[in-house]
Amino acid sequence: MLDYEDARALVFKNVIALEKWLCPLTESQGLALSEDILAPHGMPLFDNSAVDGYAVQAADLATASRDKPVRLEKLGYISAGDTGEERIVSGQCVQIATGAPLPPGADTSVMKEDIELDESHVRFFQPIRKTENVRYYGEDIAEGQTVIAAGTVIGPAQMAVLATFGFAEVPVRRVPKISIVSTGSELVDVEQNPQTGQIRESNRYMLAGMVKQESCEVVKMSMVPDIPEILKQEFEEALQADVALVSGGMSVGDKDFAKPLLKEMGVEEIFWKIKFKPGKPLFFGRRGKTLVFGLPGNPASSYVLFEEFVRPALRQLMGRRILEEGMVKARLDEAILKTHPRLHFMRGKLYVENGEYHVRPLNFQGSHSIGSLVESNALIRVEANSPSLPKGCQVSVRPLLNEIG
Repeated sequence: MLDYEDARALVFKNVIALEKWLCPLTESQGLALSEDILAPHGMPLFDNSAVDGYAVQAADLATASRDKPVRLEKLGYISAGDTGEERIVSGQCVQIATGAPLPPGADTSVMKEDIELDESHVRFFQPIRKTENVRYYGEDIAEGQTVIAAGTVIGPAQMAVLATFGFAEVPVRRVPKISIVSTGSELVDVEQNPQTGQIRESNRYMLAGMVKQESCEVVKMSMVPDIPEILKQEFEEALQADVALVSGGMSVGDKDFAKPLLKEMGVEEIFWKIKFKPGKPLFFGRRGKTLVFGLPGNPASSYVLFEEFVRPALRQLMGRRILEEGMVKARLDEAILKTHPRLHFMRGKLYVENGEYHVRPLNFQGSHSIGSLVESNALIRVEANSPSLPKGCQVSVRPLLNEIG
């Protein structure tokens, strides 16, 4: 069996980012940029006023005071969207709107609240520093500057920047296509009432939800009994996707047909079984460009293995810079007395108190536990053959994208 780190290294070694394409900006959220975005021009695009007020030459107001105000001739008004081409000279000012271009000759703006109108003139009562209340060309973003790095996931903030610089189409990686096959003759559909010995199938819905969190496309979801002929047909369709997720049939039981069938169908086994809990019988392989993850049928095992192996692989396929939620150090609220010969990622509740992370392990860690999925928002790393961990010690914790009460 492989160690956790060695198994992950093999996954990353075999994942190659998908091809680049130009995606409409409106459809780009959640995808990763395939190239650095360089500013084709500076921002702001032109020198403009940061306030509603009056554009002036600061030197004219050097001696202004409440007792001896300075009177300047008012020329007109520049609104947002105007060209602002009219030049002012010493002794003149022009009314200006926020965002309107600063006229030639002006070097600052005085807020409207700080002046008084005097017929065709404006009275100013205090000096102002040159460049105050002015937004200068390129002061926010310089021309040629890298504004968004390759591998960054596009969100609302990135969309605003891309739109500002005229990127109606965005260079990204192609969206991965994912197929999901749940196997097991004991499974019935969500709308059916299970009979004795049967359970409603949940893994494909769970896995599809996790896939969609990564903005990937689910192209196939199916539930298949443990009948080799049917399994083979479903697997062949699933292997047309970029990634095939197969749930169940990965252990050594008499009805665990999935792994031998996949190998029979030309899937190269890269590894099978890892020194990890929950989810020892993880299978990873490939056929051509299709990656195959064989996950245990137990939902908690599949959930944890997806977080630690599948999610980072999907992110690497998409060319993302950040492949997973980083581990944090947290204070253990309850002792962990029972450890395991394998590395164990325990489900827990992570929270912040007085600026410090705390985590409480769940009492029930069964690999079949559905309840633990909705009660946990973190995975606690407990090393193999670790001594018991006392309350109050620090542990490494992986935050999960899961909201809990």
